[in-house]
Amino acid sequence: MKKFNIKIFFYILTGLIMLNSCLNSDIEEAVEYKDYYNTLDDADNAIKGLYGQFMELAEQVVVLNELRGEYLDVTENASLDLIEINNHQPDKANPWISVQKFYGVIQNCNDILYNFDLMLKENKLTTEEHKERYSDVGALRTWLYYQLGVHFGEVPYIVDPVVDISDIDKYKGNVLNLDQLIPTLISFMENLPTLEPYLNSQLIANTLDGYSLVPFFINKKCLLGDLYLFNNEYEKAATIYRDVLSEGEDLAATDRRQHRKNRLYSWVWTGGEVDYFAVLYSRYKQQDLSTLYNAWRGMFSLPADNQGVREEMIWEMTFDYKFAPKYPFIELFSNQGKGKYLLKPSDYAISDLWGAQVQNNGFPYDCRGISGGVEEQADGTYLVAKYSYDYDAINKPFQQSGKWFLYRAAILNLRYAEAANRAGYPRLAWALVNDGIKGEAFRWRHEDGSEYRGDSIAQSSWGPGNNYPEPYYFDARNSEQPYLRSPWRDGAGVRGRVNLPNIDMSHITTHQDSIAFVEKMILNEAGLELAFEGHRWTDLIRYARRYQKENGSGGSFLNETLRGKYLKAGQPAPDLSAERSWYFTLPNE
Repeated sequence: MKKFNIKIFFYILTGLIMLNSCLNSDIEEAVEYKDYYNTLDDADNAIKGLYGQFMELAEQVVVLNELRGEYLDVTENASLDLIEINNHQPDKANPWISVQKFYGVIQNCNDILYNFDLMLKENKLTTEEHKERYSDVGALRTWLYYQLGVHFGEVPYIVDPVVDISDIDKYKGNVLNLDQLIPTLISFMENLPTLEPYLNSQLIANTLDGYSLVPFFINKKCLLGDLYLFNNEYEKAATIYRDVLSEGEDLAATDRRQHRKNRLYSWVWTGGEVDYFAVLYSRYKQQDLSTLYNAWRGMFSLPADNQGVREEMIWEMTFDYKFAPKYPFIELFSNQGKGKYLLKPSDYAISDLWGAQVQNNGFPYDCRGISGGVEEQADGTYLVAKYSYDYDAINKPFQQSGKWFLYRAAILNLRYAEAANRAGYPRLAWALVNDGIKGEAFRWRHEDGSEYRGDSIAQSSWGPGNNYPEPYYFDARNSEQPYLRSPWRDGAGVRGRVNLPNIDMSHITTHQDSIAFVEKMILNEAGLELAFEGHRWTDLIRYARRYQKENGSGGSFLNETLRGKYLKAGQPAPDLSAERSWYFTLPNE
């Protein structure tokens, strides 16, 4: 990987310290530093301020993860800086690879963690109050380092508050490459006081600027699962993902959370608005394109406290035009109002990825592209629409509000499927990606073709009565005799809920070939489902590193995956054959 000048980094950090000193000088004249953290409200306000600072990273996270992938491209309005990111060759002065904001948030995390420990020691926080808040801030810092590692390959790892320039010296040798960083982050997460979400805290009881804070905070279990998956610890990843997927399973069958939360729910549509997210056609009129109701895209526009959104979104943040920070995605993606239309869906994604899909009723496109996450204009251009459904460019051009969706149920299902597949359960992984546990994979049949009775099918198993062990067991049974309403009975699968057919793998004959086939299928589906949401490069690097370690094919995998985007655009494709080319060099700022 590319080497960076460690001295340059510490000049950057020194600048951050000096900047913070200048910004805080007036406050420090009135309030002693030790008095910043005195009450529970002080602790909660520190966390709210931290997340507000974190929100300023939204556009950088999305651009770095998506523009380097195959679904997003530059427009003719794009700056040279964006073109450089698209070509995987940014200049060291390129602002998109600046780490100042990342390390600014990390420095704040370190300060908060240090002071939370002091508050616990001085009985200003109870053990319960401390463990929730400390774990939340620690997980957010872990996520930041994970992102830096994915993009730069090696990073200075600083975990204590740096309040004086002389404190920097002890970190000059603490630069970790990805093989060192990921286990370090895993160890830290495993030793947090808790991985549970906030339960009784005022942080989730109240609102911020009128918005629910329940989905505002990072999900620690999902993050640890992602780290395990990145580190090729598939059993551990599957176990912790399954724990998150199990939410609501113990509730009564009449409680909608029992069969909707994280389930990728869908149902027959008979008209009217729905609060679930699927591609629907009127009942008995599935061949009539005019009856299409693309409810899948509603998750990106409905408010965070909408019941359906709460069942899909695991971690999301709401930006309001009345408050800082500014919502950045209108400027990037919209071509009206205050939009500058700098980035667009790639032509390759439109024609060869979403355009290559055929729905169950024969219509030749994937509704997660055009009419879903993409909007087609009258002049034939395409816009990224996921971030701008509620933007009124004509009447309210200055009211730039929207959401940043960082983790949702579809990601969780796909990541779990990836882990389960590598752990040796490709049939289960295939089911979750296609038509769900209730679907074709586990509908066991007798020799005459008839199905086994309802209590013997729709469970993840090797066959009737031979269920998979934990964490690979799912129950989707739905029968009258005996009466069963199991938690996964309405889970439609990633493709099933958007009206796409199952992917055929009848030509695959061996178990190992099944794992290889399903793994590529999952990656392809993740692109179709999650485009523009800030995950693609992280997914591609995870796969590339895995293949590089197994057989040295990581570079060829990346070249093959990305080539179509550049060919379609008439541009030369970057050469990512060498592993060092996968990562940026720390910028000279």
